[in-house]
Amino acid sequence: AGWKPVGKGKLLTTFHPEDSDEPFLVDSRDLDNADNVAVVYHNPLDNVEDLAHHFFARCLEAKVVPYVVTKKTVFKWQEGFWAIHLKVFNEHYKEKYLAAGLLETTGGELTHLISDAATMQIIRWTGGGFGMSAHNYDGDMLTDEVAQVHRSPGFITSNLIGKKADGTMIKEFEASHGTVSDLYHMHLRGEETSMNPLGMVEAIIGAMQHAATLEKEKGGSDDDLEKVMVWTTTLRRAMHNTF
Repeated sequence: AGWKPVGKGKLLTTFHPEDSDEPFLVDSRDLDNADNVAVVYHNPLDNVEDLAHHFFARCLEAKVVPYVVTKKTVFKWQEGFWAIHLKVFNEHYKEKYLAAGLLETTGGELTHLISDAATMQIIRWTGGGFGMSAHNYDGDMLTDEVAQVHRSPGFITSNLIGKKADGTMIKEFEASHGTVSDLYHMHLRGEETSMNPLGMVEAIIGAMQHAATLEKEKGGSDDDLEKVMVWTTTLRRAMHNTF
């Protein structure tokens, strides 16, 4: 986001289309407070369809109920996030979910949750069995809440997902709330750091499993993939049980 502290006056947001010489006004407002913060940011939607496919495929594989979370009642611009998810779900996944019996608690439909409701439901749904697709800020809050409810914040990881032009999945795994490379350089400078070792092990496990999966897709053996999966899942289970 771009932002500036501003005082009284008129704030204009103007868009200049790439393929046109005709700019148009996105927003105009009169600021009558002496002290304001003006914030301008945009919400790209081109990749939401890919996100929806990835989300629904993961939930179906894990056999959990999917929910889409927004604050679209207040932030009207978030409607597109929900609309794209709903379209992808109805066209490609609804019948599969119905057949798997995963929509029995939602009336047979994909359910939207306002972010406020999602934060409350998570306290009640301590048995798990659900997945949530949310905007960035909501996602940060919800994952932290789940971890704290179950007393496991040390095990949170951030898994960043993208794809190459040929469709190959790109995955980056890191311990949540802190970039390890930055912390390492702080350590080299003699500065105090606070790294999450449990989250780091979780991240490395995820990276190893993804690397093994990619190797298998390139023609590697089933045996090699199975060995990596058994070793990493055993390590994870031992670590969880210990803590």
